[in-house]
Amino acid sequence: MDHHTRTTAHDWLLALRTTPAAFYPAILLGIQIVLAVALTWATRGTLDPSAAQSSLLAFDPKAVTSLRIEGAGETITLTRKDQGWLIPDLADFPVEGAKVTALIDRLAGLKRVSPVANSPAAQQRHKVADDSFERKVTLKAGDKTLVTLLLGDSPGFKRQFARPAGDQAVYDLDLPLFEVGNRRDDWLRRDLLQVDQDKITAVSTADWKLTKEKDAWGLAGTTDKPDPATVINLLGRIGALGYRGVLGTEDKPEYNQAAPTLELTVQLTGGSSRVYRISQPKDSKDFILKAADRPWYFKLSEFDLEGISGLNRDRLLGLTPPAAPPAAGDQGPETGDAAAEEDTAATHEQTQQDPEAQRAAEEAAAVDLDDASSSQETDDSAAPQDVEPDQTTAPPEPGGQ
Repeated sequence: MDHHTRTTAHDWLLALRTTPAAFYPAILLGIQIVLAVALTWATRGTLDPSAAQSSLLAFDPKAVTSLRIEGAGETITLTRKDQGWLIPDLADFPVEGAKVTALIDRLAGLKRVSPVANSPAAQQRHKVADDSFERKVTLKAGDKTLVTLLLGDSPGFKRQFARPAGDQAVYDLDLPLFEVGNRRDDWLRRDLLQVDQDKITAVSTADWKLTKEKDAWGLAGTTDKPDPATVINLLGRIGALGYRGVLGTEDKPEYNQAAPTLELTVQLTGGSSRVYRISQPKDSKDFILKAADRPWYFKLSEFDLEGISGLNRDRLLGLTPPAAPPAAGDQGPETGDAAAEEDTAATHEQTQQDPEAQRAAEEAAAVDLDDASSSQETDDSAAPQDVEPDQTTAPPEPGGQ
C-alpha cells in the first residue's frame, strides 16, 4: 500500500471516529434507500437490448396444428386439416382460416418486454394465474404442446395482462381480448349458404316456380312477367344468404322441422341444386334452416329471410296491393281513447300559450255543459215511468247506490 492510499484510509477512519453519533441513523437510511431501489429494479427487471428483441413465445407458427382457447363458460378447439381450419366438436364445421392464422402470427410476434410484476399475488390480482384467467390459449403440434399463454385483465385500450405458462412474470401486451374469442360464433365461416346468383337458373317452392330462359325470368303457369324488382331482390337475398349461428347436426323436436314454413329449391347451372327446409321454433322469432347437402342446422333471423319468406304468386307478379290502413269502425276503444287524449293534450297546450284561445275554450265548455244539462233534463222528462202511481218504491238496501 503506497503513501497516498494509506493517507486516504487514515482520513476516512478519522472522519468516522469524529462523526457525531446523531448522523448514524441518516447514514443507515441512505443505505436502505439504495438497497430498496436496487431490489425494485431486480424485481421489475431491466432487459438488455438483445433480450428486449427476443420472442415472448418461442414456437414455429407453421408447426401449429391445433389451437385451444379456454374461457369462462365455453372452450373451443380449432384444428388444421387438409381442407383447412375446422371445429372438430361441430362435425368439422369450417372456420375463418385467415383469422386463425392472423392470431397465431400475432402470438408468434409478441416481444419480451419489462414485466410489470413478478409474484403469485400479482398473478392472481391481474387474473393470469393457473387457476384464474380470462383466456388460456394453448398451441399444439399434433399431441405436443408448443406454448400456453394466459390472458387476464386489461390495463388499457387494446392491451392485456398476460403470462406464459411456467413464467412467473406478468407482462402488459398489445393483444386485445376480443381477438382471442372462446365461442364458436367467434370463428365460424359465414358463407356456406351463399351461391353465385348469376348461376341460379330456377327458384321454386310448393306454390310457385321461377325459371330463367334466355336471360329472362318467367313464372310457371302464367304468361305474365314477374316483377323485375322483386325477382332481383329474391336472387340477391338467396345469393348472399347468411346465418346467425350453427346448432349442430342433430334434429331436435323444438326445431319444428316436421312442419316447415318454407321449402325452397334453388337450381344452378351444371345441374346442381340447393334445397332448403326452413322452420320456426315455437315462441321464437328465429328460424332453423337445414340444407339437404349439409349436415348442420343453421340459425337464421327474420332479417336473413327478408325478401325470401312470405313470397307468393301475386307478390312475384307485383299484384299485391299495399296494406290498407284500418277502418274507422275497426278502431278499438283503447286506441280511440288514446287519440282523444292526444287531441285534448294538444288543445290544452295551445290554449296555455294563447290567453284569448283559453278564454274562448272555457266559454265553449260552459255552453257545452249547459246544453248537456238541458238535454239530460229533456231526456229525464220524456222517459217512461215504470212504477205504478199507487205502488211504493222500496227503500235501497244498506250500502246500495
